[in-house]
Amino acid sequence: MKEKIKGLLAGWIFRMIALLTLGQISPILSACVIVEQDGKFLLIDRSDGLGYTIPGGIVRYRETVEQCVLREAREETGYTVTIDGLVGVYSSIKRDPRFRAASIAYKGTIISGSVQASGEGKPRWRTPDEVFGHMAFDCENMLKDYLSGRQSLS
Repeated sequence: MKEKIKGLLAGWIFRMIALLTLGQISPILSACVIVEQDGKFLLIDRSDGLGYTIPGGIVRYRETVEQCVLREAREETGYTVTIDGLVGVYSSIKRDPRFRAASIAYKGTIISGSVQASGEGKPRWRTPDEVFGHMAFDCENMLKDYLSGRQSLS
């Protein structure tokens, strides 16, 4: 419930800033990392009930996009990962229903750690068939691009 309220509040605040600046505000930047092991993917079963997402989040003011990915993966899953490549850039106007956001999706590999939940939700290893149709935002598009080997620049 806390995460759902946080998302709604952030969306409301962002919309107010967009209104006050007459739309002259940049999208929020986020990043995520797709981790595959034995045909399963490390996903977050979100605590706000929106479905499954790829581990990731909003880039903080004093960090790089890559630092964000590493921090978010560790915070949300308990794993330390490395970045192995780029899956794509996702900037569809309505990719996140809470606020205007653009996201960069990376490929990654676990190098250490053990699974642990966070306020965002519970980490789960799932096959695509188990989660397609049950993913939040545009994470399903990201996973499909990863599986097809296509690099998206939308």
